[in-house]
Amino acid sequence: MSTEALYFNLHPVNFVIISGILQNFIVAGILFFTKSDQPYARKLLSIAILVVNLHLTYVMLLDLNVDNLFPFTLWIPYSYLTALGPLIFFYTKSLTQAHFRISAKEWIHFIPVAIEWLLQLAQILYSIFSDSLYYNTPTDLILTTIISLWATGSVFYYLRRSIENISNHEKWILKNFSNLKEVTLAWLSRLITYYRRLWTLWIPFAALFLLIFRFQHQYLILVIIAYFFLLIITYLTYWTGIQGLVRLSPVSAKEPIQKGKSKSYGNLPKEEIEVYSTRMERLMQEKKLFLHENLSLREFAAEVNAEPNLVSYILNTHMQRSFYEFVNSYRIEEAKSKLSDPAYERWTILAIGLESGFNSKTSFNRVFREITGVTPSDFQKKAKENRTE
Repeated sequence: MSTEALYFNLHPVNFVIISGILQNFIVAGILFFTKSDQPYARKLLSIAILVVNLHLTYVMLLDLNVDNLFPFTLWIPYSYLTALGPLIFFYTKSLTQAHFRISAKEWIHFIPVAIEWLLQLAQILYSIFSDSLYYNTPTDLILTTIISLWATGSVFYYLRRSIENISNHEKWILKNFSNLKEVTLAWLSRLITYYRRLWTLWIPFAALFLLIFRFQHQYLILVIIAYFFLLIITYLTYWTGIQGLVRLSPVSAKEPIQKGKSKSYGNLPKEEIEVYSTRMERLMQEKKLFLHENLSLREFAAEVNAEPNLVSYILNTHMQRSFYEFVNSYRIEEAKSKLSDPAYERWTILAIGLESGFNSKTSFNRVFREITGVTPSDFQKKAKENRTE
């Protein structure tokens, strides 16, 4: 073996990547073993991070030249990329469906992973008996190409389904919650969108890079691009794991109403609907239920003395608005009243928003602008000018 082949290639860039990989292993372990109110979802996310980390570990072994120094380090199947898409998809389902578990029928989605493992195992055994490195076997070109193409398609397909699943969830929570901060999965939808684009670019690039160029300095531009991808993937994965740890319980655990078949209310007499509509509006005006920042459809329906699905039906069909829009319209009117009142001039915008039923300044500003067309600050300033005229 040449002197160059025995060189251990550690430098600041791959040191940062390796540090990130080690942190990811720690985060994955914490997600998997610590107790929480969403253990199944955390375990799925933990395994997804582990899949990414094993892939990154393999790439780093080649970059560090460990494969030449210690060939036995390649006797482990590192690639399970065909599992990444299904794992993220089932992770989103576990966050949006109460008591979700992967059914016996759904395990079929992981058959490609078993095939991927068997193909790698066969190639590892061949490399051992032929006394060659894993990637120098005759089957490496075909195997890497097949796995890369399948993994790319899998990530693209399952992450698209994950985004659709979250989109349906977001529509559902608008019908059931008056504040979205603790129940929205918009953050995860954005993350999956970025992840989908990143992996559909990285997997084919990585396959081509590892098959032909590796980390050879004469292909400096490609090496820089590879490091750029690796840094983003490593630390985006770390950030994902942290979000999985710090985010509050998913909405599915609260079970405000059952997602499923509901009664048909289309034949209800118009007079009965009017009675319920009047009662709903009176409760808001007299009891000011909208001041409860986490008011849910189930809680409101209990006050109305009606089924949650009936209240939802009246809101959507006869009032042409979601529960979220219905409650926040009263909150905005309350906020407008306070912003126009000289007694509240010394109050901060945040304080007025909180006193009006919102749970954050961000949501208050956003909803206020959506409904009135101006920010709370501009509205307050205009109201003050009108009083001095």
